[in-house]
Amino acid sequence: MVDKKINDTEIGAILDAFSENRDLRVRPESQSRTFKILIAFVNMYVFGFLILYFLLNSNLLDAFDDNMLAEDFITVFNGRAQIMFWLLFLINIGAYFNFGFKMLSMIAFISVLNSTIDNIILFFELVSFSDRPYFSVFIATRPLLVIAVAWMGLSYQEQIGDNKSS
Repeated sequence: MVDKKINDTEIGAILDAFSENRDLRVRPESQSRTFKILIAFVNMYVFGFLILYFLLNSNLLDAFDDNMLAEDFITVFNGRAQIMFWLLFLINIGAYFNFGFKMLSMIAFISVLNSTIDNIILFFELVSFSDRPYFSVFIATRPLLVIAVAWMGLSYQEQIGDNKSS
């Protein structure tokens, strides 16, 4: 009979083969400063949006207008919050593991662009910095998120040859 069990040397060789590849590809130093700034901005923007959503949804912020807390508006806001949270989660995982980041960035870009156009078209009459300052600042700065997501996807370096230390 042949012994089919893997010994410690073989396990060590397998782990070394994968850890070396991962270290070369995922090292944070391999990304540009621009990418690091953009991913930090996108993370802060989405977390700010999520905090605003939870504060408005929990009635902890003064909405200045009862129409802001209408069920239709909260439903749209809830859907956008869910999408932004999961896209941010997937983008961060993709960046860390260097797997599918460019595709996730493109999906996030399309989603954020669609959401921005919808916000401008559907909620244009709701933009008022005196009556709805939180929502209006969010709508006014939304194009910055579109640009940041697109630029972040373009500035990401995914190949081993892109590393400066190799």
